[in-house]
Amino acid sequence: MPLDPGKLIGRDFAEKRFSYTQRDSSLYALAVGMAKDPCNLRELDFVCAGELKVLPSQATVIAWDYDFVLESGIDQVMILHAAQSVTIHNPLPAAAGIISQFCIKALYDKGPGKGAVIIAETRIRDEATGKPLCTNLWTSYARGEGGFGGERGPGAEKRLAPGRAPDCIVDAPTVANQPLLYRLLGDVNPLHWDPEIARAAGFPRPIMHGNCTFGIACRAIVAGICDYEPERLASIGCDFTAPAMPGDTIRTEIWRDGDSISFRAVALERHVEVIGNGEARITKG
Repeated sequence: MPLDPGKLIGRDFAEKRFSYTQRDSSLYALAVGMAKDPCNLRELDFVCAGELKVLPSQATVIAWDYDFVLESGIDQVMILHAAQSVTIHNPLPAAAGIISQFCIKALYDKGPGKGAVIIAETRIRDEATGKPLCTNLWTSYARGEGGFGGERGPGAEKRLAPGRAPDCIVDAPTVANQPLLYRLLGDVNPLHWDPEIARAAGFPRPIMHGNCTFGIACRAIVAGICDYEPERLASIGCDFTAPAMPGDTIRTEIWRDGDSISFRAVALERHVEVIGNGEARITKG
């Protein structure tokens, strides 16, 4: 049924406090494929080190807040993650108390019986110092929620990858129960763990979380381009072009042009692009 835009647009969402620990940071790194080789000392720095390194994409889970979906009456099972970007203002600590400010940036209507596009932003700052840490911008496609009379919005823009071989390719095998591990980070949408609900939503089995695939691509860039120095990644964003499935090998293809990065990711065995229009910015190193 059409959503009620009055429950989202113009609403003043209260700031919220969250906290996370070094254990949470270790769990995140493991959930997106870090330290699959437990003897890789560079990757253990994200999992077991005294001074733990933090992947910038962890910004997507440190202030997990889906209340706006539940309060608006949207069926969370029918929501698909369409795009995600993270801008890092200061490197994420391995543990912190944080304050988040959420808002709806835009709401588009794709028509009756079709979907609604929701663009949301979360700004996060360190509670103790007040320093801004990151800004998350994410787009969701709520299937069946169109027809409320809003603007249709812009069409999807498809940017072609550079016309040359990738400068770096990173393969990341996933495992059948990877969504169950990623679920522990806060995204408990049953589309990612309940087989019956996944089938009812039109999928043969639970699908990977979009932000898990995002984290896998971020890890590939940090490892392949930034020499495992996560503080060099200033921003990263992409579109989710198809769901990744648990067990896929996610191949991230990366092109570097100075400080600008283009990337895409494919499910290798199925020959399906799961991330497109990937862009990142790094500091020189």
